[in-house]
Amino acid sequence: MTPPGASSAEGGVRLTIWGAGGSAPTGRADRARFGGDTVCFEIRREAPGAPPLIVDLGSAARDLGRRLKTEALDSGRPCEAEILLSHLHLDHIMGAPFFAPFYDPASRIRIRCGLSPDPEFARDTLMAFAGPPIFPIQPIHMSEPAWDVFRPAEPFEAAGFQVTPVRLNHPGGCCGFRIETGEGAICVIGDHEHGDAEIDAGVAEAVEGAAVMLYDAAYDDADYERHRGWGHSTWSVGGALAERCGVGLTLFHHHPPELDDATLDAREAAARAVHPLARLARQGMRLRLSGGRAEIL
Repeated sequence: MTPPGASSAEGGVRLTIWGAGGSAPTGRADRARFGGDTVCFEIRREAPGAPPLIVDLGSAARDLGRRLKTEALDSGRPCEAEILLSHLHLDHIMGAPFFAPFYDPASRIRIRCGLSPDPEFARDTLMAFAGPPIFPIQPIHMSEPAWDVFRPAEPFEAAGFQVTPVRLNHPGGCCGFRIETGEGAICVIGDHEHGDAEIDAGVAEAVEGAAVMLYDAAYDDADYERHRGWGHSTWSVGGALAERCGVGLTLFHHHPPELDDATLDAREAAARAVHPLARLARQGMRLRLSGGRAEIL
């Protein structure tokens, strides 16, 4: 077994953006290139049978779950996955009722959330959402996942990676993650509103020297002025943070559903003109990390 955070002899690490949207999914034709599903990220070593580390179960978790179910059937092994929930707002859990591994009693799944020291809090919330009267059956109950909690700044192991949670500024609470892969750190920062000096300092410390940072940039500067207190940040703040902290590649995510591809193209062009190492995350985007560097495939 590869120690947490150590490099795997099998190769690099893959990061897949299954969904990059925020607030609500959208299936409009003018959002086809950036994608309309809400946040769901998968991190996995390039090694046979390596389990995925999944961050959030937005609407894109449906497609990820179907892929994991197919892999399990093809390999003849039960589906194994570790899931980190940044928080329990609807756009980050709405894929849970449709996540195929939950329907298989043989699946081996652990779900972690840091909003309460009581693991029953996340369990009860998620199962109430993915069950009657909101949903006709209780798929999560079928797989009987393990439930666990985490605390900001206290590292733990998940799917063979060392994960350190970081407190974010969002209504109701939220956690980001620094994930040490042995091939470079991946930092997931969202949902987060800049402006709290103590929390911002913790975020800066967490992303220092990361190979990849996924940053909540729901707004540009003009949008932000109309949405102060809503719990989201801007690409200008995220880009400046990345440059101060030596981040290799920044991917902005949590695209609002009302924005179309043309608007997001313009936003990306504006961001890259100031921060050349930044991109907007796209649904289906895949990255490979190796030797501390990230490559978009």
